[in-house]
Amino acid sequence: MQRRRVIAGIGGAATLSVAGCLGTDDQGTTLWNEFENGEEETLEEHLDAFNEGREDELGAENIADMEEQLNTAIPAGDGPETFAWAHDWLGRLHDQEFLHDAGGSLNLDLGSEFTADAADAVQWEGGTYGVPYAAETVTLMYNPELVEEPPETLSEMVDIMEEHHDPSSNQFGLSYPPIDPYFVSAFLHAFGGRTFHTDSGELGIEDDEFIEGLELLRDNLWEYVPGDPSYESQMTPFNDGTAPFAINGPWQVSGFRDAGIDATLAPLPDIDGGSPTPYTGIQVWYFTSALGDADEAATETTMDWAEWYATTENVITTNANRHGLIPVHQEYADSDDLGEDVETFLETVETGTLMPADPRMDLVFTPLEDALERVFNGDADAAEAMESAAAEIRSRWD
Repeated sequence: MQRRRVIAGIGGAATLSVAGCLGTDDQGTTLWNEFENGEEETLEEHLDAFNEGREDELGAENIADMEEQLNTAIPAGDGPETFAWAHDWLGRLHDQEFLHDAGGSLNLDLGSEFTADAADAVQWEGGTYGVPYAAETVTLMYNPELVEEPPETLSEMVDIMEEHHDPSSNQFGLSYPPIDPYFVSAFLHAFGGRTFHTDSGELGIEDDEFIEGLELLRDNLWEYVPGDPSYESQMTPFNDGTAPFAINGPWQVSGFRDAGIDATLAPLPDIDGGSPTPYTGIQVWYFTSALGDADEAATETTMDWAEWYATTENVITTNANRHGLIPVHQEYADSDDLGEDVETFLETVETGTLMPADPRMDLVFTPLEDALERVFNGDADAAEAMESAAAEIRSRWD
């Protein structure tokens, strides 16, 4: 699931657009996902195992533009009972009354079974609105056919990118969505700045530390990515084997490997005078307001699915080994047997900061991305762009 490509996409669509379906034509109790091909195939295996012997089988739909579709379908009564996404939508979806409080229906103890961050991530204003199943972030990926050893420092990474960068031959140093606030957060936050200060509820994009991070991004990485900042255009060089590096998350790993690239994971490089601090997310099976009017069978199926998915060893280990999803179940969170991908993502997660779930963040990302694009295109300097974006964001908050 290319989760952060739609982080700024607010608003409803006129019709429901479904990219593909798992399960039967008569969906009944339904989950939605926006998983990539590899993750979707794994989900189908998990669904087959879960549904075996059940009278009320759970169906699944792979959704294009999850946020837009939820905004349309849930108010119309056409939404799913559950869907998978990161925890940062919790505050907004709660305020929109899109979620169902399942605190009294779950048969597990979040506080004892999951990590503290994971348990906190599904709770809002006294309610419990989902079950956490994994942690994630972005990290460095390299092509071992082009790079012998991953760089330990950003300056080493720049030297390698420079060696391979030749836009006239469609060769680039890096595949990286350069203006997506989630993907570039590691560098924006590298000197202690924050997009949003969760303790005070204040914007941080005008702070000197944030501007310094943006200038680091501009001066060291943006030169080596394709000129089109869209996700698809950025993935092409690494996917085609012409870029030595990508920075991406676990949802993209199997896609690169299916394309024949031995995508090998490494920690984000050290930064002189700072530290890469990416946004991290907790993946959640959300419970939607459709459960408010659901019959007993649908409610039981939905709760059983979320609990089963988040606590079943085969699900947890398969997701970890195939897709680098970091377990948040206490029994597996510190396991040394889940493969190098998980170990690398876990190392990066431990340097990161949890995405804010404050509903006001929903009004931050579009102006911030627009401002980043102006700097990326050379149409504004960093401080000017962030000052303008901050003014727009605050006007939206008012």
